[in-house]
Amino acid sequence: MTHATFEWHQSRLLPGEIQNRWKYLTTSEIEECSADRSKLIGMLQVRYGFAKRRAEKEVEHFFGQFLDRLRMAA
Repeated sequence: MTHATFEWHQSRLLPGEIQNRWKYLTTSEIEECSADRSKLIGMLQVRYGFAKRRAEKEVEHFFGQFLDRLRMAA
């Protein structure tokens, strides 16, 4: 899979994956934070009451799994 194709798949699939993982986030919140990890971390702190470190770990783990699945699909 070329880098451009990988980026396209990531941008198209990421909002749905975020919605599947964190159901309490609204569509508009997901659109706002899907391109910015720090915004996603902040949203998790607000919506789920996570401490900053836990939110960071959740996001790090989520993106690691997401990228692994994209690579395996290639």
